[in-house]
Amino acid sequence: MKENSLDSWLEYIQSLGPKEIELGLERIKPVYEKIIKPFLTAKTVVVGGTNGKGTTVEFLSQLLISKNRNVGTFTSPHLFDFNERIKVNGQAVSEKHIIDSFKLIEEKKGSAQLTYFDFSTLAALLIFNEFNVDIMVLEIGLGGRLDPVNIVDSDIAILTNVELDHQDWLGNNREVIGEEKAAIFRFKKPVILGQHSIPESVFKKATELQNQVYRVGERFDYQVNDSQKKWSYSFLGKKEIIFSAIQLNNFSVSSLSCALTALCILEEEINVDIEAVLNKTDLKGRCELIENRFLLDVSHNESSAKYLSSFLERNFESDREISAVFGVMSDKDIDAIIEPLLGRIKKWYVTSPNIERSKGPQDLSKLISLKSSSQVNQVKSVKEACLKAHEETGEGGLILVFGSFYTVAEAFPAIKFLRSVA
Repeated sequence: MKENSLDSWLEYIQSLGPKEIELGLERIKPVYEKIIKPFLTAKTVVVGGTNGKGTTVEFLSQLLISKNRNVGTFTSPHLFDFNERIKVNGQAVSEKHIIDSFKLIEEKKGSAQLTYFDFSTLAALLIFNEFNVDIMVLEIGLGGRLDPVNIVDSDIAILTNVELDHQDWLGNNREVIGEEKAAIFRFKKPVILGQHSIPESVFKKATELQNQVYRVGERFDYQVNDSQKKWSYSFLGKKEIIFSAIQLNNFSVSSLSCALTALCILEEEINVDIEAVLNKTDLKGRCELIENRFLLDVSHNESSAKYLSSFLERNFESDREISAVFGVMSDKDIDAIIEPLLGRIKKWYVTSPNIERSKGPQDLSKLISLKSSSQVNQVKSVKEACLKAHEETGEGGLILVFGSFYTVAEAFPAIKFLRSVA
């Protein structure tokens, strides 16, 4: 019975409805109105965009926790356990809380054909209501207009950036995708835009809704000093707020700046220890370096691959040997993902994570061989690819694991094994 464990519940909700993602709020709204009683009173920050959402959500949550706020955080996807998606004050909620929420949703949904994403979102909102959180920080999973998170009216909407991804669902150009993502804006509520070259469709939506727009380069800004490994941030709002000489780490400064801007809007007094909060910000698989040997990154589109390339350039000597363990979903623009990294990677270990949508190693090998003279090895599994790359890459070399959340998740056990036998 699905009631017995979280795994059985997850298997059940993954089996519901069509196999393809079914988008739209029509199914979820009546169920939401049945089960969320009393209605949510917490302030809500909704974070959308193509890349950098997870970093923005996690850092903002930690900033608010440092201000003694009771914070509910909802993200997707997860790397290891479903519980990672739903956190209260930085801690994943228990399986019991999730199962109890799933049971109530199942009981109240009637004939509604809810999806996995609907169940996940409703469960998070139920749990946050139960914990009586002060602020919810909610990540949009896909797009904006039709994502289940958009059932909630945000007090602040953050749009980190707009790039090409999920074109089959969102549109094949940035203007169309921008319109989809800007649907998280609400009438006269603040909007934070973290990209300098944001599409005009986003501004059009903000004008229609009379939003107070906080745009990077105007109402807030950041500067990076690569030589000193520092960055700074400034905010022009009710008062000027400046944070100087912050240590650079593996997180996107653009995303961190969006989070700081939301904090400046939400809080009257901005007296936080940025370095201490950054040290508590734990986000796996974002340019995460393990023992100076493995670099893991969940980049899976052109924009994130470009950021990864710049991260390599900034942090690793140009003569350092780099091997890549690469696994990606078949619906991605693979040429655009590998292009920024071709010049740095000496050996490729192409593989397929254990999910139906992943691209096969043989097809990946053909694509890369057409563009690069580097050695390409086909490996059946991510674990085997990591072990083989470690064995064949020189002692001082770096092994980059990227292409998908699934690829990175499957790499961690292999790396743990290698560390245990070292």
